Amino acid sequence: MIYQTMISRTHDGHPLTANTDTTNHQHGSDVKEGLKNMKFLSRMASRFQDRCSFYLDAVCVHFISALGLTYLVVCDTSYPPVLAFSFLDEIQKEFLQSYEKNKVDAVTRPYSLIEFDMSMQKVKQRYNNPRSLTTKLNLTVLSEELRLRPPYIISPEQLRPHNNSYNMDNNIKSNTFSTSASRHRHGSYVAMGLRTLLAVGLSLFCAVLNLTRGLAVINDAHIEDYDNDHYQYAATFILNCLLLVYQVYLLCVPVKTRRPLACATLFSICLCQLYLWEYRNNYLIIFHFIVAVFGTYVIFKRKVQEKLPQYTL
Repeated sequence: MIYQTMISRTHDGHPLTANTDTTNHQHGSDVKEGLKNMKFLSRMASRFQDRCSFYLDAVCVHFISALGLTYLVVCDTSYPPVLAFSFLDEIQKEFLQSYEKNKVDAVTRPYSLIEFDMSMQKVKQRYNNPRSLTTKLNLTVLSEELRLRPPYIISPEQLRPHNNSYNMDNNIKSNTFSTSASRHRHGSYVAMGLRTLLAVGLSLFCAVLNLTRGLAVINDAHIEDYDNDHYQYAATFILNCLLLVYQVYLLCVPVKTRRPLACATLFSICLCQLYLWEYRNNYLIIFHFIVAVFGTYVIFKRKVQEKLPQYTL
């Protein structure tokens, strides 16, 4: 069951509202420990990912952070996580509909928005009686998201005083979904299909052809003492190789600006082919052009699994 709910500002941990009933303290030391850790986590939420879980012996704390706010819940460890995060998602939606950002930012006294507890209690009662839930049919999407991107599990060591600053940041950054590269990515790609694998294979094949030809031209120019034009051709071959490798990168990594970058890469590859027209037969030129266009098309069509700040059901 769900015991306690709390909402705080993420950047400073300032408590905005929480459940006011005192019955939770009658459930024993485990729940009291869970409430203590929930308040502690609310002050540290900015150090963690946007969806986390912290497990004690009999209870656990789940929380999500979005739009500068953190929503926390204490519940039994046996309570399904998908229901807990669905509960937090519903609390989040109601809170955002009830309060404007300016009012939330202006709050200076703890629990100044305590009147929202009435709304939280209503949602809490429904989620403590799963048979009455009307959202049960909508949990499929959230269940799949939790499977693909499970909550970050906070370890007890990360909450110890000597780790609060510090090792915790390094531990979080080492997690798959909180690396520094995620700041430059736009979510994550879905699994590669046959079309993507074909585009990657063809681009790498063309890259190897260009690299081999470029090195051969450099070698010939060195032996025969050709003029600088041959070295320019060799440089163009190697540049074309690098552009094709970068296209493979865009196929595999969901960079936020991947589409304009893909267009710029395609344009550059086409310019290289025009410059190398005298060094290649028409069939190779057309083949490289088709491979580049096909790779760009796949980049545009690849589906991205968004990293959502909110967990919509």
